[in-house]
Order: sequence, then C-alpha cells, then structure tokens
Amino acid sequence: MSWAQRAARNLLPLSREKSDLAVALREWRYEGGFYDLELPEETCELCDHPDIRYQFEIRNRFIDSRLPISSECINRFGISATGEDGEDLDAAGTRKKVGRDRRTLVEEARKKRVITALVTLSQADDQFTILSFIDYLKDRGAFTPKQLTILLWRFEKYRVPFGVRDFKLTIRRDREKVQLMEMADWQIERLLPAMSVSQRSSWRKPPGAEGLPSIHRQ
Repeated sequence: MSWAQRAARNLLPLSREKSDLAVALREWRYEGGFYDLELPEETCELCDHPDIRYQFEIRNRFIDSRLPISSECINRFGISATGEDGEDLDAAGTRKKVGRDRRTLVEEARKKRVITALVTLSQADDQFTILSFIDYLKDRGAFTPKQLTILLWRFEKYRVPFGVRDFKLTIRRDREKVQLMEMADWQIERLLPAMSVSQRSSWRKPPGAEGLPSIHRQ
C-alpha cells in the first residue's frame, strides 16, 4: 500500500469529502498544535510512518475532526498552516511555520535534558549548587567556558549521563573570551561540541596547524 493509499484510508473517514484525497486534504489546516512525546514511539496517523516523537495536530475546518501527524506530512500532503491573523499560508509560509515549531520542540527538549543532568548532578554531588547554574541558564541560555568546564568535570566524576552538544557555550563578553584564552588546548577540545559553527570557526587553529584545536591569540 502506497503512502497516498494509507493517507486516504486514514483521512477520508474523518473528512467531509469521502472519496477524493486531494479534495479532502484541502479541508484540513495546521493551526499550531505541536507536542513532544519525549520518545519516538508513536505512529503518524496520516501515513502510518512509525517512530514519531514530535506530533503536529491538524484540524478539519468543517467538522470536529483532529489528527496528530508528523511535521513532514504537513508539507508532503500540501496541508496549509494558519497564520497569526487566521489566514491560510502558502506552501512556503507553511514550511516556515512548521520548521519554526519543530525547532521550538527540539530546543525545549534540549533544555530539558540539560536541566535533568543538572538536577541529577545536584543529587549526587552535595558540593554542587544547582540554583546559580539554573538561573544563569534561564538568563542567558548558555554557560561560560569556565562554568561548562566545571560541569563536564563534575558530570564525569559523578558519572552523570549527559550530552555535551546539549550544552551551549557563550563567549560574547570579554571575560568569557579571556576564560577561553587562558584554557589549555585539551580543555578547549572538550568544549568544541558545545560550540556553534561560527564559534568553532573563530576559535580553531588555522588549517594545517598541528595539535589540538585552539583559539586565535591575536
């Protein structure tokens, strides 16, 4: 059975149009309802694709029908999203809205993993003061080089599960740049996965340089 056949089987019974999938799809809108299920264990209720973690709800304009589907299916089947003023968005506008909402889910999931790691560390290490780190995270959304270096050391010492890429690094202020400049190459190497592409390109050794990545001390 093709994806279009599966979609027709799932969508037509919930639509006003009962025979033509293309016509029925025009009844549905994505209005901005999206959810993180935390585990990829659901199925897209439009195309039956398995292992869905992020669900996006579409709603029928004419009857009281709703369907949780994957973000990819909104674009694949040409389902229009609704704009801020209630207008129907075109394909480009829909892709932009869906992409923005998906990024929101991914970012919220990342922050949740960071908070979970911090809480776990505070339970294992009675010398770790979690509140200051939580407050800093809420205020700036990232950690300084010194803060992150301390966190990575403590995570490993107390065997707390963590993903370095979940932790963002901030090096905008002069004192943060100084912290990075004073670090050894091996310390900077550990922080690289937490850096953005622009941060890595700015703080790596020039191409062809020997040894571990380092900052440009100019």
